[in-house]
Amino acid sequence: MRAQLLARATLPSLWSLDRIPGAAAWLAHGVDGSLVVLDDSLAVVREIRLPEDWKGGHSVTPDLARFVASTPDRVVVLGADGTEVWSHPHVPWQSEEAGSSAVTAAGIWAVVRTAEGDRCVLFDAADGAPRAIRPVAPATVGSELIPHPDGVHLGLAASHTDDAYRIFVLASAGSEEVAEVPPGDSRVLTDIHASGLMMLTTPIEAGPLSLVRFPDGAVIAARPGEQVFPDPDEVFDIYAGFLRRDLVLAASSGERHVLFSVPDLRAVAEIEYPEDAPREWLVVRSDGIWLTADAESGTVCAWTLESGG
Repeated sequence: MRAQLLARATLPSLWSLDRIPGAAAWLAHGVDGSLVVLDDSLAVVREIRLPEDWKGGHSVTPDLARFVASTPDRVVVLGADGTEVWSHPHVPWQSEEAGSSAVTAAGIWAVVRTAEGDRCVLFDAADGAPRAIRPVAPATVGSELIPHPDGVHLGLAASHTDDAYRIFVLASAGSEEVAEVPPGDSRVLTDIHASGLMMLTTPIEAGPLSLVRFPDGAVIAARPGEQVFPDPDEVFDIYAGFLRRDLVLAASSGERHVLFSVPDLRAVAEIEYPEDAPREWLVVRSDGIWLTADAESGTVCAWTLESGG
């Protein structure tokens, strides 16, 4: 199935590239410390400089008015002009560790280090007052927070010092319990379905692409790479997402991008790109648009399926 090019841009070399939950926009983080909001034409609509000691995952509010930056020892909220609105200090991350953040209707969530261990903290968006604190164990090395469509729950993809990757579900209201989603410790949470009923996971190294039930993680469908890719050494990469309510788009280690049906994860078609299209990174949004990118060159392309796809 052919990809239709919507836009192409060249940015500074990339550290990360993400969708912005609740906004028709994208967040590009340059290795030079720039944090840039792009619209679907890949035009720059906001740009700030991160604090010089930036470290970890950053986010932006759906109205694009405020940025949330992670640093080694604090969470910082910045205005659209880059000025500090508030910050919250925490115990410093070690050299190979970092926190992350996400914006939801309930406020700003961030993974931080405390004297008692790692915590996922919900801050008031206006003044930074902590409104909920959820323990996360074991200690994390890196993390990503994925808001649930209900505005209350949150998915946490965490990596740990024992080379394990775990998935947790937490909420802004009710029980303070953080629930680990079983089974296994070698998969990554990549997306939550618009219905809120399913989560998508990708494997670390060999393993299946999986749809699991929210919130308990019961397997709905699992698709091993050997059933999809012609090369036995080709496996699923970590990049995947819900492209529509009925479609998943997932990447392979060979930079192959394949569409799968929901909820059975049947392989539907492989995406066909022009020869010069970047394919190292894949970022998927549920309204049918996705980005591909090359981190070193900073080349980013926006795509949709050709009419009739």
